[in-house]
Amino acid sequence: MNLRQMECFLAVADELHFRRAADRLRLAPPSVSEAVASLERSLGSRLVERTSRRVQLTPFGAEFAAAIRGPIEALHQAHRTARLRSAHHRDLVVAHTPELGQLILPGLVDAWPGATAADDEARGRWRPVPMHTPEQLAAVANGEVDVGLCWSVPEQPGIASAVLGEFPLVAVVQAADPLASRREVALTDLRTRQILITPRADNPYLESRLQADIIRAGIPRTHIEEVGRYDELAVHVATRGHVGVHPGPIAFTNPLSTVVFRPIADASDRVRICAISHAEARDGSIAALIASLRSIVGSLDIDDKLM
Repeated sequence: MNLRQMECFLAVADELHFRRAADRLRLAPPSVSEAVASLERSLGSRLVERTSRRVQLTPFGAEFAAAIRGPIEALHQAHRTARLRSAHHRDLVVAHTPELGQLILPGLVDAWPGATAADDEARGRWRPVPMHTPEQLAAVANGEVDVGLCWSVPEQPGIASAVLGEFPLVAVVQAADPLASRREVALTDLRTRQILITPRADNPYLESRLQADIIRAGIPRTHIEEVGRYDELAVHVATRGHVGVHPGPIAFTNPLSTVVFRPIADASDRVRICAISHAEARDGSIAALIASLRSIVGSLDIDDKLM
């Protein structure tokens, strides 16, 4: 039994719907379902009854929800109060996706070295935490993270999102591939090719936009394959001859001279790099950190990588 399991159960108890509970917690529905199931196993009794049409609490579940609601709300309030009191004495927590951490955080180290006590007091020290976009949204909302560095996100209550830069979606191809001779590639050109993408769960919103584009282009779902990590995608392209589809900043982290990148002309939108923070955050060091991140991203010259 842990706090996350009980938070998931309370959200289900309030919404009486697993997807709405997941949306409220900014988690995937299977994660909420498993959390409630694990809590039920630890308690030895059912908390909810679920059919294809409705979700309802068991009598035991209603009693348990009433018993834990007050203490959990008190824990969250104590956490919020403690963070406010320690705001000027703690490190800023910067969550980042693995790819954006590799791309941007070295520049932030140079911009915010924390070399002197005066600098620390004026700007605040920071520490990185790797975290994919859905988890960042939840952690920013509950105060565990000060700034999240992530890909495109939809508007969400309580979350402020600053766009640091916009980049094209790109096709990742072998330098010897006929597609490499083009200035741009269309998704419709890839209907007969095997396409490699990074894990869908890393950013469901970005994934939904890509899938809509793929469907419009008439690419069969059987032609889509997930590659475990972004830093493996170019290697798979180089060794297997498939085509990768990924946000343009992958070009900055690619070590292979045999792989090139071409903008996708018929993508519905450009990909945004965003800094997210709590909508009520008033700490000046958070604003200064986001300004530094914007400057770092603004210095990236993607056109040079797509020639």
